[in-house]
Amino acid sequence: MRQAEELNQIELLIGAMLGMFVLALGVIFFFLAYQRRILRQQKEYQQKEQEYQRQLLRSNLLSQEKERNRIGQDLHDEIGALLTTSKLYFRHLAQDSSKKTFDDLKLRVFDLLESTIASVRRVSHDLRPVVLENLGLEAAVASIRDQLNISGLIKVNFDCDLKGEVSREYQLNWYRIIQELVNNTIKHANADSIELELFGDGDKLSLKYADNGVGMKESDQRNGLGFSNIESRLSLMNGELVFNETNSGLSLNLSSNTMKNLLTDE
Repeated sequence: MRQAEELNQIELLIGAMLGMFVLALGVIFFFLAYQRRILRQQKEYQQKEQEYQRQLLRSNLLSQEKERNRIGQDLHDEIGALLTTSKLYFRHLAQDSSKKTFDDLKLRVFDLLESTIASVRRVSHDLRPVVLENLGLEAAVASIRDQLNISGLIKVNFDCDLKGEVSREYQLNWYRIIQELVNNTIKHANADSIELELFGDGDKLSLKYADNGVGMKESDQRNGLGFSNIESRLSLMNGELVFNETNSGLSLNLSSNTMKNLLTDE
């Protein structure tokens, strides 16, 4: 009887040990499978991040090339043509010309030179807006608002509360971002109003942007050169772009640092 009880205890012990062994194997296999899953997800995330960075770089290069082509075309079509015409007039400014002919040609040359100077100023303004250079980001965005409101094509409301300093590089990036957003609304949204709210606390700068246009499909939000350019500029400032859900129109939240952090932005 006692031997039977001991055998039963041994069998129970062996069964328990086998159960614990199987359980341990199950835990090990589960852990290994979980680790493989985590590694696979990390690899997929890294691949997506690398592809996203490549897309941003490509968009940035395309944007730069587009801007160079536009400036080159402006220089060729406007300034080049004006200077060529001025050269032709100078050829006819002979000393033996009548005073009336000489004075007439001189006035035409002066008019052409004035037009050339105005064209050069416009091109240089596009490269680095004078109002941004002299008065800062708030005044530059207010200038965009005023120009659009005067045109009567669209109503722009702009609220701003900037505290602290924003680096010149970041001011230019934000100015270009706002220009791109406004241009997208005018070209594609069929909107009649834009709301701009720009805030800064010295460390972070945030923009709330909204229009009452036709909105965007979710599949189109990250596509297109315009928003790729915006995300590319934001990535240079450790910033982010968030599309808000809305029944109509477009609603965005954008944010970034106010100046480069040498420890994190390299």
